[in-house]
Amino acid sequence: MLLRQMRYFCAVVEAGSFTRAAEASFVSQSAVSQQVSALERDLGAELLRREGRSFTLTPAGEHFYRRASAILDEVDALRQETADLASGEASVLRLGYLNRYDGWEVAGAVAAFVRRHPRMTVTSVAGSHDTLRELLLSGQVDITFSDRRRTLHPEAVNLPLFVGYDYVEVSEASPLAWREHVTTADLAGGTCVLIAAPDQEEVERAYFQDTMGLHCDVTFARTLDEARMTVAGGRAFLLVETRRREGRTGSIIRRIPLFGADGAHLAHEYYAFWLRERTTPAVEELGAILREIFSEDDRAGLSLSPGARAEAEGAAEAPSFSSRAAAGSPPAGVDR
Repeated sequence: MLLRQMRYFCAVVEAGSFTRAAEASFVSQSAVSQQVSALERDLGAELLRREGRSFTLTPAGEHFYRRASAILDEVDALRQETADLASGEASVLRLGYLNRYDGWEVAGAVAAFVRRHPRMTVTSVAGSHDTLRELLLSGQVDITFSDRRRTLHPEAVNLPLFVGYDYVEVSEASPLAWREHVTTADLAGGTCVLIAAPDQEEVERAYFQDTMGLHCDVTFARTLDEARMTVAGGRAFLLVETRRREGRTGSIIRRIPLFGADGAHLAHEYYAFWLRERTTPAVEELGAILREIFSEDDRAGLSLSPGARAEAEGAAEAPSFSSRAAAGSPPAGVDR
């Protein structure tokens, strides 16, 4: 089976016609027909059910088309990445970051990376935890900055960054505004504004209500700014995380530490995640910059828990700024 045969087959399916596929591929119709027939013989399966001048996909053909399209996209991306690295031409690095994290560090890492690589473009997209996971696993982003909610996926690299502490933001008119800290029980009966795309609303609702134990109503916003306008209007409270561990702050919007039932400040571990099979020097370098920026957390005593760090550090050692690790990164994982 040849890549050329796969390309011709996909072209036929997408064009809906052997003739149009041949025109798009700049070859004769007979050449396309011969290559598709050769592909079917090689696979031992009928992919297209011919019906005169038209055709329909068989179940095997539908499956092969989906997989072949993904493989060809990967081949094209590999070819472009290799050419870019060899020629020094500009290329794109795609970053996904958690929409509820409130800190400057991710933007700072992007700025530092672009200063070093002015010919590269970094695109970014904000999303909920599960949105970022899906974007990474589907190849729509190259690296994500997110919290950990699940066990680690064996096909990905994770890089431990820091512990993010949970806070509740409320309007200055809220009865909670002057509390030194609040617990999840204090929030019962209120309304929490969550940041999520429409297709992730129920996932986020379930996580915060079932896992974090928030027994309250939920409303949704699409961005952090939109969520804060809801808070300023006194209609809801907002959960945010930062790497700084501090007391109550703010004026118009109060930020109050969120404690658990055990009296401890609630916290979540944050990582940079990327897939091992899609590791590039650029991805590793951005991960290294993120780790360096967040490293002062360790100096301030805000490190990952010993167990989590031991699990992750066997997985990935980021390269220094001046080094480029080989493509076969050590195993670790994004959340399953």
